[in-house]
Amino acid sequence: MNGTTVSDTALAADATMAPQVGAKAANLGRLVAAGYRVPPFVVLSAAACARILEPIRGSIADALDSLDHSDPASLRAVSGEIRTVIRAQPIPADINTELSAEIREIAERTAQSGVRLAVRSSVSGEDSATDSFAGQLDTLLNVAPADVSAAVLEVLASAYSERSLFYRGHRGLDNTEIDCAVLVQVLIDSAVSGVAFSCNPQTGDPGEAVVSAALGLGEGVVAGTVECDTYFVDAAARTIVSRSVAEKQSRVAVAADGSGTVIEQITAVTGQALTDAQVVELVDTATGLADTFDAPQDVEWAYDAEGALYLLQARPITATGARETIFDNVNVAESYPGLSSPLTFSILRNAYEQVFRACHKDFGATDAIVDRNAASLYPYLVGTAHGRIYYNISNWYRLFLQIPGMEFAIEGWEAALNIENRYQRPAAPKQGLARAKMYLLRLRIAAIITVGWLRLPRRLRAFFAELQAFTVDLDHRLDPETPERERDPEALLEWMERCLHELVPAYAVQIFNDFLAQQMFHVVGLLLEREGLTEPSAITLRNELFCGEEGVDSVDPVRSALALTATVRADAALRELFEGPLEPHEVWKALAQPEFADFRGACLRHIALFGDRTVDELKLETDPLGEHPERLVPMLRNYLRGGQNIDDMAAREKQIRRDAERTAARLFRGKLPQRLAFRFALGRAREHVKQRENMRLGRSRSFGLVKRVFREYGRQMHAAGLLEDPRDIFWLTYEEIAALTRGTAVDTDAARTVVRRKSDHERWRVEQLPSRIVTAGIAAVGFNDPGFDHPAPNGDSGSVLHGIGCAPGRVEAPALVLATPEPDVVVDGQILVAASTDPGWVFLMVAAGGLVSEKGSPLSHTAIIGRELGIPTVVGVAGVTRLVASGDVLILDGKAGTATIVQEHSS
Repeated sequence: MNGTTVSDTALAADATMAPQVGAKAANLGRLVAAGYRVPPFVVLSAAACARILEPIRGSIADALDSLDHSDPASLRAVSGEIRTVIRAQPIPADINTELSAEIREIAERTAQSGVRLAVRSSVSGEDSATDSFAGQLDTLLNVAPADVSAAVLEVLASAYSERSLFYRGHRGLDNTEIDCAVLVQVLIDSAVSGVAFSCNPQTGDPGEAVVSAALGLGEGVVAGTVECDTYFVDAAARTIVSRSVAEKQSRVAVAADGSGTVIEQITAVTGQALTDAQVVELVDTATGLADTFDAPQDVEWAYDAEGALYLLQARPITATGARETIFDNVNVAESYPGLSSPLTFSILRNAYEQVFRACHKDFGATDAIVDRNAASLYPYLVGTAHGRIYYNISNWYRLFLQIPGMEFAIEGWEAALNIENRYQRPAAPKQGLARAKMYLLRLRIAAIITVGWLRLPRRLRAFFAELQAFTVDLDHRLDPETPERERDPEALLEWMERCLHELVPAYAVQIFNDFLAQQMFHVVGLLLEREGLTEPSAITLRNELFCGEEGVDSVDPVRSALALTATVRADAALRELFEGPLEPHEVWKALAQPEFADFRGACLRHIALFGDRTVDELKLETDPLGEHPERLVPMLRNYLRGGQNIDDMAAREKQIRRDAERTAARLFRGKLPQRLAFRFALGRAREHVKQRENMRLGRSRSFGLVKRVFREYGRQMHAAGLLEDPRDIFWLTYEEIAALTRGTAVDTDAARTVVRRKSDHERWRVEQLPSRIVTAGIAAVGFNDPGFDHPAPNGDSGSVLHGIGCAPGRVEAPALVLATPEPDVVVDGQILVAASTDPGWVFLMVAAGGLVSEKGSPLSHTAIIGRELGIPTVVGVAGVTRLVASGDVLILDGKAGTATIVQEHSS
């Protein structure tokens, strides 16, 4: 090497040569040095390329003097002039000689006959973390060794293409000084190829890797010209979370006549382009490179026909978005419908933190895992948006996936909570150490669950004993005869802290029991389906098998109320009172008469036992029945009118159960192993579901204690002049109350805070938030989406087209359907719609409101540029050019991956 060429082996051995070869070649040298399989290559150095261009530097500079990068006509004229000059420039003989010798050497090192080459740029600054130059310089594929000289000139000329001049001008980069080397590399005739990101390029989430794959050469993926599969992978657990598998009808292949590449139409392939093992191998590679190079990596790769993996490029990921977080209230809204007070949310958040920290250890999380998640995971399992409580679903997945071997439980958990499925388990390893490791992890989890199951009865008893001790203690503290110092604000705060650190963690037994209930309930349904039932029929039969269960404590409040109703029905005087015109509070007052003393006593016993079981019982602002005993009257009146009878109800449920058991028995007749497995699963599921309901009543009583504490706290804060009304305490958070008590509050005007929050809730009350909210970066920005303030009316007939979101953002604008990216087309904020795109669309994208295409992937050039320029981009929308016409008004959501037709053009 005399300063003209640099071989791959020389570059790998001496990293100081990197400045001579440009960023792309330097990155490949690092890959070779790190031991990865890279197709052989040689680099025509930047110094050699400068020698080639030196005689025409003046001509290039003169042309650039007249450039206006914002004017398409100027770009076209200047680019055409410079490229013509470069193509006509001869390459010095000594450079040609040395380059030809190096090409012969790399050709001899490949097993392929009739070697073909890829010739591409390697520019200083290219493939950096801030400027990817994605697709802005030409790459020539399927080049014969004899044609390399012409290809080199074409690549050098592409540094002055219209799109390159525009890109650098728009990014504020200098067009006059382009330090360019040229990379010549053996072209791998790949069976499948694509790109792998070590982190999610849209959200920047390092916990989620992304792989995109297509059949044939990788040009189809990066150019977005063929159908692609996309896989989203949990980077820590190496499990495929979700996948989008396209029907692949085309691939990029080398042209038979040697003139570059062609897009071949093929018989549709509906299966995955990659095996799950290959997806994991690519994630291993990408994340390994990210660790080695200390930056998230974008890796182009190819598998040949024998399944050997080659790395073609690796560069830092450019313009990653913020971390994505999914909030979902499908299940939590059952306990916290509508708006909840700030105090309710803050106590709930603290409770979830303590409970799941404890239960994570129950399921086998090591001390190291628990410590690692103490600050970032457990405190953030729930969120609040405009007064409504949501699960932070992203963190719930992390809970499962951080325990090796626990991923099997996610499907049952999703089904139990009715949460939209995001997770798909990868195929099990077929052989070797990976399969042995899988079985060992499953055995470990099975052992943990077995031990937990054996300890379950004792732990359930311990929780209720703890609850009773806290109840007795609070009864004593709030007794008027008890000295006031035992219920002053500091004493109440200390009681609450003990509750959160002692009683609440004890409730983790409910989570373990819930887990067993969810899994066994799911297994019962699966076993019924295996016997030939459709999924809806299996669900119906399973539900019927759980009717008529005895010993369910959470049903006792209803049974008690129905017993009171039966007393009313049997007593003429009581019946006349309840069926009469008096208001509920008047009825309750009348029950104080001596003739109703026994019935009133029964009502008070019901309230003492079950007063915490009310509508919205887990909201601290909801008063328990004991504070408004007259509310029992409407309940009993409803039962009285409806004619409900506890014995009749029990008999009906037991008959449904018997009929279901006979149906199940017929399904398993003559199948002893299956029948035994079903009976075991059903028995365990029934027991755990029953205990689940019993614990829910215990949870209601626990929240009842907390309600009493903060009602007393509110009275004291009101007496101290901090609150206008004792109930205003519910508008403060637990942390704010503690800060006011102990002198760490940065704002001591609690009354002002209450006024503002009451106003917020009145405004939020009329909103209709979605059940699922996906945020990127700062969650509050996503919660403040203006669309929440004015939700679309029910029955909106807008047509929603689905694809893959590549660049986040939301825009409403007319569509502009284009077949080719003509620079002269008028683009002024429209949403560009195309069958496919190439890097030339960068001109149009800058002026567009967004872009949607039928083909492409999150890793195509268009997606990368969309992210860099901040333009909402959605790809993979099947048939969009047929379904959308120019002038149709679209709402494009680059985060959700949707394009909604909200108004069709009148023509």
